[in-house]
Amino acid sequence: MYERIIVALDGSPLSEQILPYVTPIAERFSSEITLLQVVPLVLVVPPIAAPTGVYQVGAEEASQEERESAIRYLETVAARLRTSELAVQTLVGEGDPAAEILRVAREIDAGLLALSTHGRGGLSRLLFGSVAEEVVRHARRPVLLVRPEDHSTGQLTGDEG
Repeated sequence: MYERIIVALDGSPLSEQILPYVTPIAERFSSEITLLQVVPLVLVVPPIAAPTGVYQVGAEEASQEERESAIRYLETVAARLRTSELAVQTLVGEGDPAAEILRVAREIDAGLLALSTHGRGGLSRLLFGSVAEEVVRHARRPVLLVRPEDHSTGQLTGDEG
C-alpha cells in the first residue's frame, strides 16, 4: 500500500514532528522512507563591492553550502530512523519546496507524502504561503499532515493555536 513514503523536512525540530507518525506506518507496510529537504535556488545578482577584508560568498558557494548542510542534517535523521531497521534514503532537492516535493513523489512513485505544517495563519500565511497547502492541493496521492506542537509552550504552533 505505502511502498515508498516521502517525508519532507526543512531542518527544523517542528518539521521532525511528523516522524513519530510515519515510523509506525513504515514499519507496518515495510515502506522505504525518502527523507527530502528542498533548498532554495540562489539568485545570482551582480556582486557588490565588499569592504576590505570582508569575504563575499558567491551564489554557487552559498547554494553548495546549503546542499551540504541539508545532506548532513538528513543523514543524521536517517541514522536515527535506521536504528529501528527502517529502509531510509535521503534526497536534497532545489527550488520551490512544494513543486519539488510533488516532482519527487511522481518520480519515485511514492504512496504517501508526509510533512508537518508550520501552523501559520492570518497575515503570515498570506505573505509566506503554505507548502503543506500547496502539496495537498496538487498531490495525486495521500498526504499525511501533522500540525506540530511548540514544546516550549505546549501549544499548537500558529496564530490560531
